[in-house]
Parts: sequence; C-alpha cells; structure tokens
Amino acid sequence: MKPTPLAMMISALVALQAQADTNEANNTDALYEVDKVVVNATRMSQDASEVSRQVTVIEQDEIETFAPQSTAEILANQPNILIQGGSRPGYQSVNIRGMGDNRVLQTVDGVRQDFQSGHRPSYFLDPLLLKSVEVVKGPASTLWGSGALGGVVAQTTVDASDVLEADQTVGGKVKTGFNFNNDQSASTAILAGRGEQIDWLISGYYRDSNNITLGDGSTLENSASQDQGFLGKAEWQLDESQSVALNVRHGSVEGYVPSNGSSNVNGSSVFQIEKDQVNSSAAADYRIDSESDLVDAQVMVSWNRVDIDETRVSDGRADTTQKDSYSLNVNNLSRFDAFDLFYGIDGTYSEFSATRGGTNRPTPPDADIQVWGAFGQSIVPINDSLNLEMGARFDYFGTTANNLDSSRSDNALSPSLALVWQANDDLELILRHDVAFRAPTAEELYSTGTHFCMGVGMCNTFVSDPNLKAETSHNTEFISNYQVNDQWSVNFAAFENHVDDFIEQTVTTSPFPGTTYWSNVDKATLRGFELSTAFSHQDTQLKLAYGQTRGSDDTTGDALNNIPADTWTADLNTRFAEQGVTAGLRLTHAEEQNRSTDETYDDYTTADIYASWQPQAVKNLTLNASINNLSDEYYRRAWSQLYEAGREITLSATYQF
Repeated sequence: MKPTPLAMMISALVALQAQADTNEANNTDALYEVDKVVVNATRMSQDASEVSRQVTVIEQDEIETFAPQSTAEILANQPNILIQGGSRPGYQSVNIRGMGDNRVLQTVDGVRQDFQSGHRPSYFLDPLLLKSVEVVKGPASTLWGSGALGGVVAQTTVDASDVLEADQTVGGKVKTGFNFNNDQSASTAILAGRGEQIDWLISGYYRDSNNITLGDGSTLENSASQDQGFLGKAEWQLDESQSVALNVRHGSVEGYVPSNGSSNVNGSSVFQIEKDQVNSSAAADYRIDSESDLVDAQVMVSWNRVDIDETRVSDGRADTTQKDSYSLNVNNLSRFDAFDLFYGIDGTYSEFSATRGGTNRPTPPDADIQVWGAFGQSIVPINDSLNLEMGARFDYFGTTANNLDSSRSDNALSPSLALVWQANDDLELILRHDVAFRAPTAEELYSTGTHFCMGVGMCNTFVSDPNLKAETSHNTEFISNYQVNDQWSVNFAAFENHVDDFIEQTVTTSPFPGTTYWSNVDKATLRGFELSTAFSHQDTQLKLAYGQTRGSDDTTGDALNNIPADTWTADLNTRFAEQGVTAGLRLTHAEEQNRSTDETYDDYTTADIYASWQPQAVKNLTLNASINNLSDEYYRRAWSQLYEAGREITLSATYQF
C-alpha cells in the first residue's frame, strides 16, 4: 500500500522523537533556541502563545529562505492559504480558507490597506522592507472592522532596533541578490541611528526583472517590472512613558503588463498596457504607557495614497485610478484586578476617483467612503485555568457617489466570544465564535457606463445598486494547542464559517446585449481544519502541516469556487553552528482540485532548498542561496489561469555594519 502523507508525517516525528530520546541521557546541549514571538495583528501586543486565535507569524530570518518577490509568496506553503492572481508577483493576493480579495484585510505597520479596483493590484509593499508577516485566520471584524471576513494579513516593516546592535549608535546593512530565472536583481540599503532620545532609519530598494520562465521552458510574457522605493522612520522617546513615531513610505512599479494581470494578453478583451503605479503613505503614532494600570494608550493618524496610470499600447488610450485614505486610531489598555479591557475608536475616510479614456468605457464613481467604529475587548479570568474573552465592535459606514448625486449608509455590530481552558500545563483548548462584515465598495455600489461591446450599438452596460447589503460571516472555531514535551508541539483547528449576502458580479446577455451588476447572493458555508506540528532537537527543526477547506452554496448545495486545494507541507532545517551554516528543505504537495467547475486543477509537488552562511573570516557578512521549485515542475495553483515560475535559483549577500 502506498504510504499516505499523514502516515509519513507520523513516521517522521516518531523517528525524530526516538532519536532525541536516545541522545537525551548523553547529551546536555541546549535545544534549538526560539525567541519570544510577539503578535501585533490582534491590535494588543501579545506573546503568540497567549493569542486565542489561529495566528501564523513569519519573521525575517524565515522570510529570507523564500527569496520572495511579493508578500503573498511568503505565505504560499501555509495550510488553508491560497495565493491568487497568478504568477506575476505584482498581482498576487492572499486567500484564507476560501475567502480572498477584499474579504481579507491587510495592514502595514498597523495601518489598514483597502485598495480594490477591477483587475488592479492590491498588495503594494515590497518584501525587501519586511520584518515580519502575521496572518490571523478567520473573521476578525471585532478587531479591525470592515473587510476581515477571511482574516488579516499584517505586514511590519524593519525598525532601527532590527539593524543596530545593543551598543551601536549608527549602523546599517546592504543587501543585493540575483534571481537567475527572470534575471532579477534586487538591492536594498538601510542606515539607522540611535541617540539618547531618538532612533531613526532610512531605507531604499531597487528591483529590476525580465519575464518569468515557466517549468516547461516557455516565458510568461509581460511579467517583467521595475520597482523602487524608500522607507523612513523616526521614534522620539519623550520621557520614560511617552513616545512619538513617524513613518513615511513610498514605492513605485513600472512595466508592461496585461490589463488583467492574472491572465495573458489576447487582443480582444485583455490588452497590453504600460503601467505606472505609485503607493505613498505617512503615519504619526503617539504612545503613552503610564505608571497607572489604567493608561496604556495609542493615538495614530495616517494617510495612504494609491495612484495608478495605465496606457494601452495599441492606441494610447489612458486610464487613471486614485484613492486617498485618511485614518485615525485611538485605543487604550486598562488593567483591573479582575480583568483587562482594551477599547478605542478608529475610522477611515477615503476619496476614490478614476477616469477611463476612449469611448464605451466603464464610468467608475467619484466617491467618498467612510467607516468609523468603536470597539472593546476584555479578558476575564473565571478561575485559575479558564478565561472568558469577550469583544464587540460597532461600525458606521457610508458611501457617496458625487457624480451620481447618490449616497447610502448602514451600520454593523461585530461581537466575538471565546472560552480558553488551560486543561493542564501542556494542553490548551479554545472555543470561539466571531461575527464579521465587509461593507460594499464604491465600485460595487455605483459603477455605470460600458462593460464591453460586441459591435456597434451592442454594448453590455453596468447598472448601479446603491442598496447592496454588507457581507456578514458567523464563524465557530475549535483550537487545540498541545505541548507534547519541550521539543514537540501540535496545533489543531477546526472551523465552520456561515457567510450571508455574498456580493458577486453578474453579467447578463438577455435581453441582448445585457447588463452587468453586483448583487447579494444566497448564503454559503465554509468548513475545514488545519493540523500542524513542530519538532526541534538541538540545532534541527521539523515543521509539518496539512490544511483542508470545503465550501458550498447553502441553497443549491453546489461547491464554491476559489477554495484552496488540500495541501501538505514540510520544512526541515538544521544549523551547523561551528561552520555558521543553516540549511533546509521545504516540500509542498497540493492535491487535485476538481470541485465546483468542469475544469480540473492537477495535483503537484514542489521542493525548495535553502541555505545561509556566515563566514567566520568576514564578520557581519551573510550569504543566502535558495532553489525554489527544484524539480522545475510545470504547475499552476487552483483557480489560476497562469502557470507558476519554474526553477528559481537565487543568490544574495547581506553585509551589516
């Protein structure tokens, strides 16, 4: 009988545990040291072990092993996470447990990013600036408000403390690398300083690439790009309890791409365009952590702009899309004898505008969007082993289409409840229920004009619907965290998410030539589970995981689209301390996905190897190498039109000073 992945997983763990037990009596070396992981995606800074949600944290050292070209690529081997948008890095986004696009909220340094417009990109942060990526799986509107039906992807950029040693006042690092698949060169430089009261950092990056080579040796046309940008940070410690931080970021992407980046140019509905994309942001963050247990507060204001200019190569037709967002966040953590209370208010006001060149084109709205919320979360100990976590958020949201002289508003309540039982020193059991929502976008509410034409006078047109309801979800989840021993841990999570009023685009051709509109459709249910385990002994680590999600229309019983394929992953790495070398192997196996459509997405298996070396002869130099898709597999992910990159050999060097 052919061994199953589960049997292989168990066998590997048993073998490693047996080896560890054999060596235990004769070996007193320290275990693989794991630093304390702090989670910020839950809005309260918490140790990862204290979070009652299913959270994944990927830190900078692990990010380096992927040699990623997008944030999404960092998450590609996480259970129940699907990378959407195809293989062009600039168009990739994250699907969590069958929920993608603007149903997954993303943040950068605590500021929400919610740009969504047609087939345009929505993730703009270059991974060269990343310190960590955190993923909250499952609805999280109690924390963040609109958009977190599927979860949250929280991106954190590097700080001065990540670059400077404890005794340094000025330092930095320079990194440069080359990807042989698409001749991509990528470089970044960081300079940081530390004074008695002020820490500061400035960083710049540049990335230039040609077209991607696929596993069959062919080329993915229009996948080359040129990216550049900078990051500036400063933090002023006013006194022992107060600080002010400033954060400025700017990035641009230029290249020739299809008008729909997740497909190829076809000359009829998808055209080659010249794209100039700019994303800029600025934030000011004040914090006070007083001697009183009642005041641990934050006040943050921010501005974020997305500006995309597109010109069709064949005839020079020009499109522009711009969104400016202004945000305010005020929160405080108060600690009482019997419980902790985290509470606050936040909101975002956005201005969306766009122009479409040529005739018979869509007419995007000239719109103002606002979402304002008040929230509170509390952790109440019931006894020594049982905690009750309660949270609720009330949001008001409204949209005005200035070009149509039309507006609408609504509100939503997003409660959450969790029981956390520390059954014993090794076993934690969590049962939670969360309600979340997503307000309809301005384009979904107010798009007018022409969608497409099939001849003179035969144009399918957009019809606006200002009465769209917000999408809502009700998710129940069970989580088990089991620490088998000091070396071995097991995590299990099972979920069932009921989603109401899905907003979907409908295209009709009867009566000819028909209309296009967004509408609320029937209810759906998504359910599944995740199983992961981690084992460490001395300088060796092994991580194994499996994820499965199913989705169905509650009315018809039909399977839903965009559900991740069942996926197995393994990551084995070891450290040779004396030689300064760390090396690892990562395996991903996605099973066949043939649910919901007539098309079958074949199963595939990819292997990546990675290594880093810190030569003793050159202090502060780190050399990294990775080979992704080692076997040059020709494959595509479920629901993608495009095949993925073939073998990628990437080399990089980092020098810290």
